[in-house]
Amino acid sequence: MTSSARRSTISSTIGSGSLWNMTQHLSVTTFIGAGGKTTCLRSLSHEIASAGLQVVATTTTKVYPEEHMHAWRNLNPPPKQKGAWFWYDKLEDESGKWLGPSVTAVDNAISKDILSFDLHNLKGHRFWVIEGDGARERKLKCWESYEPQIPKYTDCAVLVLDRGLWGDVLQEDHVHRSHRCKDLLGQVWKAESAWRYFLRSPVFAPQYEQMSWVILLNGPGKTIENKKVIDPMDSLDLLHDLKHKWLETQQNAVAIEARPSHLRLAVGDAKEGDLRWFDLW
Repeated sequence: MTSSARRSTISSTIGSGSLWNMTQHLSVTTFIGAGGKTTCLRSLSHEIASAGLQVVATTTTKVYPEEHMHAWRNLNPPPKQKGAWFWYDKLEDESGKWLGPSVTAVDNAISKDILSFDLHNLKGHRFWVIEGDGARERKLKCWESYEPQIPKYTDCAVLVLDRGLWGDVLQEDHVHRSHRCKDLLGQVWKAESAWRYFLRSPVFAPQYEQMSWVILLNGPGKTIENKKVIDPMDSLDLLHDLKHKWLETQQNAVAIEARPSHLRLAVGDAKEGDLRWFDLW
């Protein structure tokens, strides 16, 4: 199938916009994976704050100190107020990273917000943006049994991976916890290997199936005259390849234990706020 034919199969249903549009303005968003989670957290938090709304960003693992938001170090979340606040619990002496509150603490804080939420007063509503994974700045993440750390009140969970891997041979140094997905190493990273990865990722884990999920291939498109730009046609081709491989997988009757309530495939540069997506279901 030609590129133009591929594009026509999804062009009528393609969506585009910023991270907040991509996550459907849902109240609680958690990013996991690798390849730009912190950038996504920061971008989404500031987009929400720029709309005059309240947002708390936090991590259920640890991150380097956040200099782009108001810092709040406390066992309890910050009081409700406008702007973007980053809530953490303590400083890790060895690494200098901020340690976030526990998943339970985050869920308790969110549950209190839910109880006080007034549907008629959006300005009084507080949004949450959470980084629920660590990846040591790698491009892809595989998981140990105790990972990721996703609060149960998450509305939208986003699996992030580096778009720049597409078409390259996957190497061990690309992957955090590479010993958990050795069969993918040495393989060209395209739709077939990507779906092998997705199907055993938290996206398809039974404990998260009530959540709305986004798989985001994050990063700039082609480089033209040393400038990183998004090529919209390239994005559509990539989305089509992923959709086609999913349909092929279903035709081959691959057993799937569970699947999320909603799955969106997205491609683009979260830092620039220029994304394209397609709802698989």
